Amino acid sequence: MIGKREARRLVNFVIRQSAADQVEVAILNHKQALTRFANNYIHQNVSESNSSITVRVAFGKKLGIASTNSVETKKIKDTVEWAEKIAHLQKENKDFVSLPKARPGNNRRHKLHVKRTEDFSARARAEAVKEIIGVARRNGLNSFGSVSNGTAEICVANSLGTFAYSVCDDLYCNIVMSASDSTGFSQTGTRDAGAADFRGLAEKAANKALVSAHPVDLKPGRYTTIFEPLAASEFLSFMAYYAFNGKMYQEGRSFLTQKLGSKIIDERITLIDDPYNRMGFAFPFDFEGVPKKRLVLIEKGTAKNVVYDSMTAHKERRKSTGHSLGAPGFFGPVPLNIVMKPGRKSVDQMIRETERGVLVTRFHYTNVIDPHKLVFTGMTRDGTFLIEDGKITKGVKNLRFTENIIEVLNRLEDISAKQELVADDPGYGARFATGTVVPAIKVRDFHFTSATEF
Repeated sequence: MIGKREARRLVNFVIRQSAADQVEVAILNHKQALTRFANNYIHQNVSESNSSITVRVAFGKKLGIASTNSVETKKIKDTVEWAEKIAHLQKENKDFVSLPKARPGNNRRHKLHVKRTEDFSARARAEAVKEIIGVARRNGLNSFGSVSNGTAEICVANSLGTFAYSVCDDLYCNIVMSASDSTGFSQTGTRDAGAADFRGLAEKAANKALVSAHPVDLKPGRYTTIFEPLAASEFLSFMAYYAFNGKMYQEGRSFLTQKLGSKIIDERITLIDDPYNRMGFAFPFDFEGVPKKRLVLIEKGTAKNVVYDSMTAHKERRKSTGHSLGAPGFFGPVPLNIVMKPGRKSVDQMIRETERGVLVTRFHYTNVIDPHKLVFTGMTRDGTFLIEDGKITKGVKNLRFTENIIEVLNRLEDISAKQELVADDPGYGARFATGTVVPAIKVRDFHFTSATEF
């Protein structure tokens, strides 16, 4: 981590090196570490730190972008020079008007940098895994998964006066408990490592594995289905990328094109992109340095807004909503802090009111097969259960499905009162925590198209 003062010095240095009309600088420093375990045994500890400086320049409407992971003076100068050469070789981008001129945002007193998360050591991760393995062994199960923590330092600035800086931390844990013919899963993500309940997570995953032991075959068909938050979040994630994306909306590729102001899903559903929600991963600005704000996407089933970065906003003479993913922005802007408003019932009550149905823990290997219509496919995984006469009676073998997200959300029966943060797996690359705050949902006639052998 280099600190705000050094980040500002680097930004000013980069801007001075360029003869472009406009210059943008994005600095991302991160450090992260991971402890991975399998078969009740820690088998991997890794840690990494890296820095990147991305420079975007504009000569009129000609844009060029180049990056380096070195802070050496010569490398930075070379990067600026490459960005300028690339810009001169480009055709004019008719959609480009200007980089954003943004005032500093308000952190809303959110604590993004948590020292005990940054300092969560290999020993601390090993102690967390020890708790998880202890639960597995007491239940005659094998455990698999990882515990990771990281710190990200992000600075985005430009020659128009935009300057945004923040440091944030996060911890992520996922657990699979495995029996001879069944598995269970749980996960968590948090800014504060002290808030993680590793034993509770392990017990949750273990219970799913035990209850779903000796799964039975279930004939493909349409079933009343309850989706726990892990599964429910995937409906919203695909909508975030393909429906609320301002670039796709303008190009006519979004389901919401020409539908804003219209009722599209059940009126009990309200979706808000809320970067300041305390349950989620709060963050004050986007990757163009534009302050984020709370934005209603769907209100009582009616489509209200899509999201914009500076490029898409200028096309409609709007202001950016603070949803840029950064240069080059080929994919378009995406809401990363979706919150679904809760309902009134507990999941247990939703189960008791189901005569015959399926309870799904999560999905596996989901893919969109029609982005415009929001049709997607995938499988259930790590805990799929049969509900009979208001009770979970047994585990069922995993099921494949193909469904239309909009149609599913129009067959809504209930929404749970409790929300959970479903964190996105940090995966590989730079550390930046995102997640969806979502309740469980119950729908009718969910279409399972085929069954598996496991």
